[in-house]
Amino acid sequence: MVLFLVILTIAAFLLIELAYGMWSRRAKEKAGEAVPAMGITLPPVALPEFRLPGGFFYHSGHTWAHLTPSGEAQIGIDDFAQGVIGKIDRIDLPRPGTLLRQGEKAFSVVQGKKKIDFVSPVDGIVNAANDDVNADTGRIGKDPYQASWFLAVMPTNITQNIKKLRIAKDAANWLERELMVFLEFITLHRATPAEVGITMQDGGHCIEGVLEKIDGELLQLLVRKFFR
Repeated sequence: MVLFLVILTIAAFLLIELAYGMWSRRAKEKAGEAVPAMGITLPPVALPEFRLPGGFFYHSGHTWAHLTPSGEAQIGIDDFAQGVIGKIDRIDLPRPGTLLRQGEKAFSVVQGKKKIDFVSPVDGIVNAANDDVNADTGRIGKDPYQASWFLAVMPTNITQNIKKLRIAKDAANWLERELMVFLEFITLHRATPAEVGITMQDGGHCIEGVLEKIDGELLQLLVRKFFR
């Protein structure tokens, strides 16, 4: 009997809450306010489109690996990384013969006094560093893939490494989620709306070059969250 009364009480509260929600919704509609569909969150964002070519394996730290016919793995940063970084002054690359570990530092992107470390998507030994990217860092923004690779590595554990990488539709779905998380992170942590300049007139967001306007602890927090 007691259990039955408890169930009735809970049901009554749920009905009251539902009725109030419907009443509130109708009141807002009559007042001309925009009301999202029940149970659906519609953030006012216009997601930018980043290139994500097929045939590349993507690491969660926004580096990629592309396997060549020679058996090497070319490594670079993805379009998302170069987009949010903006201007790149130089890339600090390791010397040939350097041993890399998946998920550990491989190279650094330098912007003024800022240095952003990126991790290797695979285990391997560096065969070559592409110094051409430092001769013209602007080419990275035009195409962060193909000719803009940073390192050529001879993989040493590629079968296991691939299990932790993303490709094709899996990579596209991951990047879409990553964009939403990044926008939420920037919106939550920016000190003032003008600090990173991400709000657009259409209510969306522009995140290109955001890191040019971020420094200190916020920059370090962002790097740890998105480039590791």
